[in-house]
Amino acid sequence: MRGYEKILIIIGIIFISFNLRAPITAVGSVVGMIQADSMFSSGMVGFITTLPLLTFAIVSPPFVAKIFSKTGLWKTDGIWTVFHFNWRLVRSYTNLIGIFIGTTFLGIGIAIGNVLIPGIIKLKFSDKVGLMTSIYTSGMCTFAAIGAGLSIPLAKDLDLGWKNALAFWVVLTAITLLIWLPQFKAKRNSNVNHIATGGASATSIWKSPTAWWVTLFMGTQSFLFYSLVAWLPTIIISTGMKDSFAGTMALAFQLVAIPATLIIPLLCDKFKNQRGLVSITCLLYISGMSLFLISQTQMSILLSVALMALGMGGSISLSIAFISLRSPPNSVRASELSGMSQSAGYLLAAVGPILMGVIYDTSKSWLLPVIIFCGLIILLGFFGWFAGNDIKTEIRPA
Repeated sequence: MRGYEKILIIIGIIFISFNLRAPITAVGSVVGMIQADSMFSSGMVGFITTLPLLTFAIVSPPFVAKIFSKTGLWKTDGIWTVFHFNWRLVRSYTNLIGIFIGTTFLGIGIAIGNVLIPGIIKLKFSDKVGLMTSIYTSGMCTFAAIGAGLSIPLAKDLDLGWKNALAFWVVLTAITLLIWLPQFKAKRNSNVNHIATGGASATSIWKSPTAWWVTLFMGTQSFLFYSLVAWLPTIIISTGMKDSFAGTMALAFQLVAIPATLIIPLLCDKFKNQRGLVSITCLLYISGMSLFLISQTQMSILLSVALMALGMGGSISLSIAFISLRSPPNSVRASELSGMSQSAGYLLAAVGPILMGVIYDTSKSWLLPVIIFCGLIILLGFFGWFAGNDIKTEIRPA
């Protein structure tokens, strides 16, 4: 592959990553405006934020694999950008039912991108998995924070309203489409599919013990991340802090994670296994969560959120890096593992915010949910110990 082609693919991956979280985090910032405009109940508004996660879980494995086998890796991502562009507009500019329809199909588009990017990294950058994962996860987390932070200013300060504020991010998708257009004509698709088959004797990814450890790690970190995104400000407010401080901490939780998303994947390339990185990441995470459990001052909350953010960023990066690192050298196997781990992961993610809310309603305290978070971080370390071992998912019948 020539130098300029590799650069174009890297830029394409970066812009795809920009589109994978901002559509979700942007909604959370303007959810009050959506509710006031639509007269939806809190449950219905909450369902809007849960819909993409449910879509990720349902769509990822079978749907993406079928598209991939029919069209090839490069054209599938081109189709993804068109799909993503259209349904962002549907979400913003149709009637209230269109919010749910557009959000559902937007979730399908994001699910495709979630699953296929690890396959592209495995196929074209197998010797630079850590570096490419670092670039990918950093771009994703950066725009998750930007999406959350800018939606309110766009909607209120610039008087665009929530519909235009959400549609604003379609600009990113349009740029991504332009960057990816050359791949529509790529003649590598048939070769990619041939290389990716992995051989007729390869068994189902669901029968691989390593794949299950990766899946459990992905699922646990997803449960923690989306539960904290949903409830962290509320938990902080319950300690007597002001709304503005809680909002700042919610933004800091995502911004402070970015250095970890940069550094941890780069370190993955330096070691044969990643058990030490899992231990460091989970130690930071559990230290922050334990401090958060007893924090009563702004300074202690700030420190706890910073430690949690570093652990969160590291665990997200590791969960994505494991997909490529634990796969044999073919892109479909990586995409199969990506689909399996993300399907279970986002199913747990969808359950997390609702379950934590139910536990709070029952106990009338955030103490038990935070204790549960601590227990889940310990489990995350346990699953990561096995997922971080240098064993591939490829298994063959005797």
